[in-house]
Amino acid sequence: MTDRLLERVRPDVRNIGMYRVATPPHRIKLNQNESPIELPQAVKDDVLDRLRSIPWARYPQQQSTALPDALRASLALPGRVEVLTGNGSNELIQALLTAILEPGAPIAIPVPTFSLYRQFAAILGGQIVEVPHEADLTLDADRLADAAGKADARAIVLARPNNPTGTSVPIDGILRILTRTDALVVVDEAYVEFAADSVVDLLASHERLVVLRTFSKALRGAGLRIGYMMAAVELVEQVRKVVPPFNTSVFARETALAILARRDLLRPGIEEAIAERDALVAALDALPGIAPTPSEANFVCFRTDLPPRVLFDRLLRRGILVRDVSGSPRLGDCLRVSVGTPSENRAFVAAMREIMEER
Repeated sequence: MTDRLLERVRPDVRNIGMYRVATPPHRIKLNQNESPIELPQAVKDDVLDRLRSIPWARYPQQQSTALPDALRASLALPGRVEVLTGNGSNELIQALLTAILEPGAPIAIPVPTFSLYRQFAAILGGQIVEVPHEADLTLDADRLADAAGKADARAIVLARPNNPTGTSVPIDGILRILTRTDALVVVDEAYVEFAADSVVDLLASHERLVVLRTFSKALRGAGLRIGYMMAAVELVEQVRKVVPPFNTSVFARETALAILARRDLLRPGIEEAIAERDALVAALDALPGIAPTPSEANFVCFRTDLPPRVLFDRLLRRGILVRDVSGSPRLGDCLRVSVGTPSENRAFVAAMREIMEER
């Protein structure tokens, strides 16, 4: 009976692995790039006040412009750029690819990167053109443009900063990709608040550019599941057809509005995370057998001359949970650690020093 049931599922879906993040018991969680700092109580109180005055028994307003307008104002977006919100940026990535990809359509994706890009494209039957990062985990924009152009790729999807490497394609590299290809260029800026710059200003002059962002990282809203896409009005109108109706709850919308109104309260935490990240890179670089990659995100990818799973398990035995990324291309000897609180980072570095010195 089970085999007959599975036969009703598309073979290409059956053959794709599921996105999973294991969470074994731990005392320090440094594996999912979340903020280790909770939202300020003032923001939470503001949300509760907002929710008390909103009807819960009614569907949210389907075409509500409150959050898109607030985002547009905060980013000074031009009128030709529309904002579409979603149940996390993952939903918007899936919706965008659903709108533009049919079976066999080529799509260029650098590797290693966020695995859901490939997973969504594969489910849709896209012809995936993988472009490896360099040995130092940087991405050659010209090589990506060449590969996309040769394949006549419908789209290029890249993260900036990239997860799990923490590296970024320079803005002039993004410009070269835009000018040297006819592809839709999708830039996922999930970690942009920790980086030095953004491609948002390019939206005004490049209609093939799409920018995705999220409230899950620097804005401390991973539990909200809300993200947003910025793109030309004409493209957003087409993607909107694919997004389920009422996909953004009133709770998520009102919390996002409260966060935007009080972003000044979050800025010190972002600055602390950047300082802690840089200190973490320096501390790891001083350890024997460890080579960290400079990062523009809130995590650090590092090479180890111990087998990565051995180091992962030894950290876990000490109660510290990091991410094993060694199954990804170019990362066979790597782990990734999220930036935690100062005390969590000190505990991690102390555990790493102890492990690497006793081997």
